[in-house]
Amino acid sequence: MSTIKKLTIIVLILLLIAIITTLLMGGFMPIFSIAFGLLFLYYALIYFVIRFLKNNQQYKFIFYILFIPPIFWGIIDWGGLVDFLLEGIHLDMK
Repeated sequence: MSTIKKLTIIVLILLLIAIITTLLMGGFMPIFSIAFGLLFLYYALIYFVIRFLKNNQQYKFIFYILFIPPIFWGIIDWGGLVDFLLEGIHLDMK
């Protein structure tokens, strides 16, 4: 179970770096920090659930199922993932 915990920490660090860099960029890039922030909250929730469960070996398969889909979705269709995460934000391009 320590493998999934370490992988989650690595993903959280990478997402935190992505959030900070997109906030510091100009133009429309700060909007992407919202998407990265939502992913950060998702993986932080997974991390805290892993950390506070007593019998982690019983739920190991479930955590891998929760951990992998956003990463694969981001690799296969990054635009679709970002559109899904930013669905409620409407930009006026005028």
